[in-house]
Amino acid sequence: MVKCALRSCAKLFRGPVENLHKQRGLLQNTQKYSLMKDPVVMLGLFPEFPPEVLSSQSSCGEFLFLLDCSGSMGLPMGSQKRGRRRLECAKDVLQLLLRSLPVGCYFNVCMFGMEHKSVFPESVRYCQDTMDIAITMIQEMEANMKDTMILLPLWKIHNKPCLPAHPRQVFLLTDGGITWDSMRGTAFVKRNALSHR
Repeated sequence: MVKCALRSCAKLFRGPVENLHKQRGLLQNTQKYSLMKDPVVMLGLFPEFPPEVLSSQSSCGEFLFLLDCSGSMGLPMGSQKRGRRRLECAKDVLQLLLRSLPVGCYFNVCMFGMEHKSVFPESVRYCQDTMDIAITMIQEMEANMKDTMILLPLWKIHNKPCLPAHPRQVFLLTDGGITWDSMRGTAFVKRNALSHR
């Protein structure tokens, strides 16, 4: 359907309710009535997956987040002397990721530097209560764990048995600063790439 009203044009793709999963698009001419002088296009794409892929995604997974709390994470972002600290930005990203997890999955957060500690002793089932506990602890985290030592937390994660029907995924949030054990940590991840993502 093509619709023109008040000197702006929009092209909408509509169809029956059973076709809601089909691709959609919207084209808006904004030249005279907006700060944006170029036309705007919005597309909605809905991929279709084969049944074998969908069945493999029925398990929610175990999500482990490694948050760098070393001293370098207390520095400002980029070259700004008064910018936001690296850890504050990483904490914002981590909170967004936690709030986006699927219900029924398992998760844990590990802070590391020269030492390491976890929010929970073991991964816990994701629900409002466990997310609230994790968010509260994340907000209190400081960049006070001195040097960046990543190998031991990675080793501990790898040596814990995986939860049945919950593939493990590990997310690393760091500034990429120099670590004492970066070469060994990278080699360890490569060796274990088939058992964790």
